[in-house]
Amino acid sequence: MIDPCFNLVLPHLQTPDADTLWVADENALGAAQALTARSHLQCITNRYDIYQEMRATGLAASFSDYDFSTIDDESLDCIVYRVSKERAVVHHVINNALRTLRPEGKLVLVGEKNDGIKGYADKAGKLFGMKAPAKKTGLFYTANAVKKVRLEKENSEDYLLDDKNYTSLRPTGTLTVNSEALEIYSKPGQFGWNKQDQGSELLIKTAEQLFGNTKFPESILDLGCGYGYLSLSTKNWNTSVRAATDNNAAAIASSKMSFASAKMNVSVTADDCGTNILDTFDCILCNPPFHQGFNNDSELTKKFLKNAGRLIKKSGIALFVVNQFISLEVLAKPYFSTVKVVESDGQFKVIALTHDS
Repeated sequence: MIDPCFNLVLPHLQTPDADTLWVADENALGAAQALTARSHLQCITNRYDIYQEMRATGLAASFSDYDFSTIDDESLDCIVYRVSKERAVVHHVINNALRTLRPEGKLVLVGEKNDGIKGYADKAGKLFGMKAPAKKTGLFYTANAVKKVRLEKENSEDYLLDDKNYTSLRPTGTLTVNSEALEIYSKPGQFGWNKQDQGSELLIKTAEQLFGNTKFPESILDLGCGYGYLSLSTKNWNTSVRAATDNNAAAIASSKMSFASAKMNVSVTADDCGTNILDTFDCILCNPPFHQGFNNDSELTKKFLKNAGRLIKKSGIALFVVNQFISLEVLAKPYFSTVKVVESDGQFKVIALTHDS
C-alpha cells in the first residue's frame, strides 16, 4: 500500500521545467510507479528496493545514504521530502536543501502531525529566512520553505540544524567475542544505531547452543544485517563463507566498516531482502524488521521468509528472531517444511526453519 502522504508529494514532482529532487525513504515504496520520468526530475533514496523501482520506471535515481555531495550549490528549484522517522536524517536533508536550492527555491516537507512535521516546518522556515507554516490537508500536513537567505560557509556550523554529524560513521560500542573486543560502527538514522538489540543477542546465544559450540555451519547469510551485529558475533565460528545483505545504505556502509575493523572477510551486498542473491547457505541468521515506514507490515516479513526458503540449503537451517506478538510461525509455513520455536525469553522468540532433507 502506497503511503497516503504521497498524494501531497506527487503534484510537486510533476512541475514542468523545474529542476526537482525527490528525497525518498522507505515510505516511498511503490510510489515511483505513479511518476513519469522527465529530464528535470532526479531522485535520491537510501533504500535499495525503492532505487530498483525508480530505475525500472525510467527515473534518474541514485542509491546512497543521502549523499548530497554530488549536487552543486544552488542548482535546484525544488526539493520534495516526506519526512523520515529519525530527526538526524530530517535535519541532514533540510541543511543540504539550503545549500543546493537556488534563491527562491522551495523545500516541500510532507508528513503527519506525529511525525514532527510542524516542528520541522518551523525549523526550516527559520533556516531559510521565511516562515513556513505546516498546512493541514485531511490527516496530513505540507510545508513550503522558500529560500530567502544564502548559507555563509564560514558560520555554517552555528547556523545549521543539529544533524548529529550525520554523514560520519562512528564507534558506538564494542562486542566481546572470545575475550576479543570488536568495535561496532554505526550512525544516527540507522535502526538501533547506538544499542545492541536484545533479540539479536538471544538469536546468537540460541544458535551457539544448537550448534554445540563446535559444529558450526560452513556458510552463513546475515539477512538484513544492519550494522553487522550477528555476523560479528560469529567471528569465533569455524565458518568459511560469510555473506551479509541489507536494504539500507547506512547499514551497508556501517557493516562494512565494522567487519573491516574486526578483520573479518564478509561479502556485503545491497539487496531487497536477499531477492537478488543466487548462492545458497548452510545457515541464515535473521532479525527482520517488522515495519515499513511508520507502519507494521507483515508483507515485509513474508518477503524475508520467502527468500530465506529459497536461499537455505536442503540440509540447512534458518534462524529467525522476532517479538512474541509476531506470528512468524504461521507466516513461515508456506516456505518451510518444519517450523519450530526453539527459544523464548518472554519478549522475543527464536524460530528454527528447515526443509525436508
